[in-house]
Amino acid sequence: MWLPAATAVCALVALHLSAPAYLLDQGFPLDDAWIHAVYARELSASGLLAYNPGVPATGETSPLWAVVLAIVHAAAPGGAATVAWSKLTGFLLHATGATVAAVALYRASGGAAWLWPAIGGALAAAHPDLVAASVSGMEVPLANCLIALSLLAAVGDRRILFAVLGAAAYLARPEAAVPVVALSVFWIRERRTTAFWLAVSGAAGVLLAAASLALRNLMVSGLPLPATFYAKANLSSPFHVIWQRRGFVDLMGELTLFSSPILLGIVAALSVLFLLRRAEAPANRAAAAASLAGLAFCVVSFALVPPVDAKAFYHQRYVLPALLPLTAALPTLCHALLWRLRRPSAPAATLLVCTAAAVLMVRDMPVRAQRLSNDARNIDDVQVRLGLALASAEPGESAWIVDAGAARFFGRAFVVDLMGLNTFELLTPGAQAYLDEHPPAYLDVFPGWSRVEAPGGEAMPATTYETTTPYTVTSTPAMRSHTLVRCQPVGRAGAIEIRRQKLAFRCA
Repeated sequence: MWLPAATAVCALVALHLSAPAYLLDQGFPLDDAWIHAVYARELSASGLLAYNPGVPATGETSPLWAVVLAIVHAAAPGGAATVAWSKLTGFLLHATGATVAAVALYRASGGAAWLWPAIGGALAAAHPDLVAASVSGMEVPLANCLIALSLLAAVGDRRILFAVLGAAAYLARPEAAVPVVALSVFWIRERRTTAFWLAVSGAAGVLLAAASLALRNLMVSGLPLPATFYAKANLSSPFHVIWQRRGFVDLMGELTLFSSPILLGIVAALSVLFLLRRAEAPANRAAAAASLAGLAFCVVSFALVPPVDAKAFYHQRYVLPALLPLTAALPTLCHALLWRLRRPSAPAATLLVCTAAAVLMVRDMPVRAQRLSNDARNIDDVQVRLGLALASAEPGESAWIVDAGAARFFGRAFVVDLMGLNTFELLTPGAQAYLDEHPPAYLDVFPGWSRVEAPGGEAMPATTYETTTPYTVTSTPAMRSHTLVRCQPVGRAGAIEIRRQKLAFRCA
């Protein structure tokens, strides 16, 4: 099964040729990736999952990714080399996940069919969106790798391993536990007890990890879930039909291969059909289980985080772990369908479909790579420069920041995350008291999200950081610039308004 790994290397080369500055010279395409880097650096230095040094926090939604990156931070020489090694680590996990998915589908066939699993793994390895995500500093490739390993464990009926992978998937990304459990439910072999005990094993691993993490969060913040869940997750109307439609039509419409809701519907229908047929070939059932697991991930993802900005990688990354099982299973499902329609020409027709898919990937890679590079340029221009400005701050000074990743990674100030992602105190009734204890020396302000009412209407020293290229991180133009305000002497009261929530501050 060398084809997926070789294809992944070719895809990385293509990405580098399309965006030569990205891998070695630029930072990450999301400020959230710098948040992961903050937790990883602190974990490497002190053994704590902390945002501000020595202060445990609950903003890391992927503790296992922080562990992986902590190894990188401990081994890398620092600076730009750490960023490059973080990207390379993600890519290696991506290539491993694609290869393991191919091996799993091959083993499901009993070794009778290697071509379609190998091609499926190669397509997953070369998928432009997955390649871009693998070098983004985000946890997507780790989640992908664990999902692929779970498929391999399900095929081999390795129940203890399946439980361990379920726990690891939850710690890599809570939603990643959905396809792990779904794989066991959908993986119906000749004896239904196999699927039942796999489901029990996977669920036990997930529940153990969830309980352990909840206990740790309760001890730190008094809240069982990560602060990010309370700040971001959609709790008012989960599984709303509008968000599902926008997810499957608008957001998936931006991703290579799966831009057609009709195609997704065909994949779902075929997968259900193959699983219901007891006489279906094991390879087809495994591919069907993988596809339905990916679709189940999509449903949960769109419910938890509404896809309000379909074109932005910021929202696309939430659903990208679904693409690996969907893509890897596609050739096997396609061949199974064509075999039923026209047996003599099924292999040739399947190869033609796979070739067309490869052509789409070759076409989309330069566009995806350039968008990735431009996103990173946006973050470097604004968040990283703002963070570098805070490098001159005293550790005892506080900075109230909205995009709080690069600001904490590069800056020396104690950072209060005004979104509450890394400062859980702002999600509690004692938010104002906490702010009173950490009066700001610096304020992060940008149009539409925050504004400052200075004492007596007086102007305060401020520096604005703005992107030098078109803003693509999100579709909100106001976010293309942030202003770092330096507060005036102690005792001059004022207020900062964040998303209609007015918070009092005393200038420092």
